[in-house]
Amino acid sequence: MQNPSIQSVSINRFFNDSSEATTDFVVIEEPVEIRIQYHDSLNGWITKPISITMRTPGDDEALAVGFLKTEGIIEANQVEGVKAAWDNTVTVKLKEGIQPDFQKLQRNFYATSSCGVCGKSSLDALGYSYEHLNFVDTLPALSPELIASLPQQLSQVQSVFEQTGGIHAAGVFDWEGNLAFHAEDVGRHNAVDKIAGKALLQKKLPFNEHLLVLSGRACFELLHKALAINIPVVIAVGAPSSLAIETAARFGQTLIGFTRHQRFNVYTHPQRVALLY
Repeated sequence: MQNPSIQSVSINRFFNDSSEATTDFVVIEEPVEIRIQYHDSLNGWITKPISITMRTPGDDEALAVGFLKTEGIIEANQVEGVKAAWDNTVTVKLKEGIQPDFQKLQRNFYATSSCGVCGKSSLDALGYSYEHLNFVDTLPALSPELIASLPQQLSQVQSVFEQTGGIHAAGVFDWEGNLAFHAEDVGRHNAVDKIAGKALLQKKLPFNEHLLVLSGRACFELLHKALAINIPVVIAVGAPSSLAIETAARFGQTLIGFTRHQRFNVYTHPQRVALLY
């Protein structure tokens, strides 16, 4: 069965002083339109387009639900059902009586469109408060060996990356280092949304005793989505941005970057790591 996330293409491969005609495998990137269906007391059931995002096909229902959850539009107990259609649309039906907060979607546009945001004033402008956070801070400190091992564990389930080399991954692990959920997508934020959606649909949220591992860098948007699903520790293979560090520090989240080759940097709230000095 063909993987819906992968496409074969004809290429000319050059190496040394020769070339050959062959095939290569690439990640599929296509748009999907996310819609909300909700009941209005005056007009009955209304279907409203919310967002169009570029994604890798697969887990589209989870992507839509996770996006709405991490952007604060819905809560975990408000979903009646979700359906993906052949025309690259996904409709999330809300329970009768639930009115989505569309103002939050307009506010969050600042976060996704402004590449120059930085510092406390920008966090205030975004308007995020994360009042729902309930991190469990009675857990034992994480061993450096466990932290360093998690990116390798995530890489072992990156089947699309193994074939294409062109996709991001995210994984949620429990405090003992067991993989609970993972996802791959051409968009790093989509991978986290797919995890959030899977967990919401399986009633596994919140993740307040879990770790999020990212295959690349840690930017503000990923820290925001992690906070939206109550994740206290984010571990990235790559570098964090300044606003990611500011966000983690402000909201009590442990942020770890450059986690590779048995080394890592702890940028915020190191009390969750068993320091050796």
